Amino acid sequence: MFNLAIPGSTLADVSEQTPALPPARRPDTLLVAAGINDSAVPVGADDGDVRPDPAHVDAGLDSPAATALRHGARLVVAGPAWLDEDRTRDYEGLRFTRARALALRAPLRSWCEANHIDYLDMWEPLRGNGGLLVDGLHPTPEGHRELYRHLRAVSC
Repeated sequence: MFNLAIPGSTLADVSEQTPALPPARRPDTLLVAAGINDSAVPVGADDGDVRPDPAHVDAGLDSPAATALRHGARLVVAGPAWLDEDRTRDYEGLRFTRARALALRAPLRSWCEANHIDYLDMWEPLRGNGGLLVDGLHPTPEGHRELYRHLRAVSC
């Protein structure tokens, strides 16, 4: 397993970064965690329309899907995890909203279904339990155990 996550990456970033990664590593699976960073808005900005642009989701996942296919790997998409907006703090001039993260779930799932890609819904295991998050965004050790239990229970 190679963890190539780059903190703060959005779907657009992942789309650009992914093509260069598989040749040297020859993975059998690419896991893309999608949503939380795409739910960020600048501090002080109006949330505006919380519905994501489907073209943004498509563009962000089309490249990793093509890369996986080219290298004989399977793509799996993990949707956003629930966040405790009341406890999140500003990160480098950005804030994270539950409405925007939640709004990404449907288009992510739809894209996965349309492209026969496994989708992992990570929202439910933490929903409503801010005690499982260190800072409103990142799971505590117990939060990670909940996510692990959830992933063990789903088959994909």
